[in-house]
Amino acid sequence: MAGKRNAIFVDDINMPLVEEYGAQPPIELLRLLVDREGLFERSEWEWKTVKDTTLICAAAPPLGGRAPLCTRFSTNFNMFCLPEATEGILTNIFRSILGGFLKAWNFAEDVQN
Repeated sequence: MAGKRNAIFVDDINMPLVEEYGAQPPIELLRLLVDREGLFERSEWEWKTVKDTTLICAAAPPLGGRAPLCTRFSTNFNMFCLPEATEGILTNIFRSILGGFLKAWNFAEDVQN
């Protein structure tokens, strides 16, 4: 639609299984989308141009079934590496969320504490 923009978010981008020759087919499709601004329509083998679309991806370190990202794909992105949250940070986040919930629903003061 003219004048509109799309954002596609892909979580765990490095989860697809690596094939015998090192490729990850789902990532190769996304690379085609980013590099060539489009995809093929499988039923008719017709090229479909995709404009005004931003691809946003998230990945965890390549351990436990996650593979390193192919450099042909990752060169298209700005990467931000965030450190793993400490137990204190996670406690603070979830304590704030739970505290807001308990306060909003008027739980007793001793329950909120």
